Amino acid sequence: MTEARAAASGADAYFAAVAGRYPLAEPLRIAKEESGMNNTTRMVYAANDRYVLRVYDNHRDRAIVRIEHGLLAALQHAGLSFRVPSPVAGRDGSTIAEAPDGKLAALFGYIAGSRPTPANPAHVAGLGRAAGELTRAFAAYGPQAGLEPAYKPYYDFEATHAAADEAMLMALCRRSPALAERAEAVASLHALRTRSTALIDRVKRLPHQWIHGDIVFSNALAEGDAIVGLLDFEFCTVDVRAMELAVVLAEFPCGDEERAVRRMELFCAGYGEKLPLEPEEIALLPDLMQLRMIDVWLHFAVRLAEGLDPEQVWLREIERVSFACGWVERRRERLLALFRNALTRKAAV
Repeated sequence: MTEARAAASGADAYFAAVAGRYPLAEPLRIAKEESGMNNTTRMVYAANDRYVLRVYDNHRDRAIVRIEHGLLAALQHAGLSFRVPSPVAGRDGSTIAEAPDGKLAALFGYIAGSRPTPANPAHVAGLGRAAGELTRAFAAYGPQAGLEPAYKPYYDFEATHAAADEAMLMALCRRSPALAERAEAVASLHALRTRSTALIDRVKRLPHQWIHGDIVFSNALAEGDAIVGLLDFEFCTVDVRAMELAVVLAEFPCGDEERAVRRMELFCAGYGEKLPLEPEEIALLPDLMQLRMIDVWLHFAVRLAEGLDPEQVWLREIERVSFACGWVERRRERLLALFRNALTRKAAV
């Protein structure tokens, strides 16, 4: 047997062992189709049923998975217009299984659909409506016994990335000529970080609740023009409500200003249809968008410092975050007018 075939045979046995933790009908077939960045997934075909098997690669914390599964179980009864993953109970009654190497795993019912695209206006507006609908549903679930958030809110980025102080960031810039060329951009982002830190007291006073925290097009499913599913609830936490919106909006800036603004209008109109925001939430949305991007930039700085990523990854994030934050800053007034128009509660006629 060749090394490649032996490795494939070992992988098949690995996933078969995990699938064996669940009461699945025969015949059983496990196929490699697609995986996310944080997990390994396999498609499981069991007689006439289809499932998604997930192995959690980035942690082995059962408490985090219990939060995800607890929220997903509650959302099954929320009357949503789209589907969310439904965890399947194993032979032992738990929705959390353990793989042969000790990693945690879970099985979910399959949701049919394809990835939506921002090039389709119906998908953009539909994802906004789905995000607003989910935010409204999450409002009913407070931090209670068994569902205490495992992740800090985005505005706690200074505590989350405490190691990434100015000295460390400048030290990273001295690692190579390519990084040294970006020292000015790093200094500008650090200045924006300082400004974001000064806003935290205002941010903390905004309405808080559970949020998904990563509603992007790659974490959604569509059929035709309709959004039919939202995925990847692994990083749900309690944060300011408006951050759910800010995370998505921060992905829209691009070189074509009118296209980016149009997509923001569509998304916000969809969201506002389901859940208007308070005036102070709207006023801080541009800052929350920048705060989100700064958090991402610091995350990758720490990964570089710890030797987890090559420098090209942080270089790319410096470029991307600098562009997005500058784009938002230069269009702040235009964005605020857009947000007020789409997200303000409409007076009853």
